[in-house]
Amino acid sequence: MTQKMIKDLVEDYYKIKIDTITRKREYVEARAIYFKLLRDNSRMSTSAIGKTMNKDHATVLHFNRKIKDWFLFDKQLKQDYDTLNDRVQHATELNPELFKDSLSLEGFYEIEYKKLKAKNKKEYNALVNKYNFLKSRLNNYEPKRILRGEFDLV
Repeated sequence: MTQKMIKDLVEDYYKIKIDTITRKREYVEARAIYFKLLRDNSRMSTSAIGKTMNKDHATVLHFNRKIKDWFLFDKQLKQDYDTLNDRVQHATELNPELFKDSLSLEGFYEIEYKKLKAKNKKEYNALVNKYNFLKSRLNNYEPKRILRGEFDLV
């Protein structure tokens, strides 16, 4: 949802379609602002952001590096970004349930951990079995380290 809303905001602000294939300056700057807004206001990876515009992650990384330099010299571009970022923040405050991908970092990792644990239960159990075997073998050679708990799982 965040991606669609940010794309609509940028397109409405600049009165252009940012997915148009062209290298004209206004399109390039609008796409750069779109990428930066998504990177700053969502938990999307650079690959996911790039896929929204049929680009790869390297394009997103390039624009995020370049736009910082552009902001130093083009005050209007920086002002445009600040205006659009304020609009995104305001929309997030008005309707937080629509922005579920903008979780806190802890919430994001908790959800991803649960997905990973459920998805890889067999692999997880196999790794735990290997761990327990190696720990028992180590117990034969270094029992004091085992007793101190140096190799306990968290």
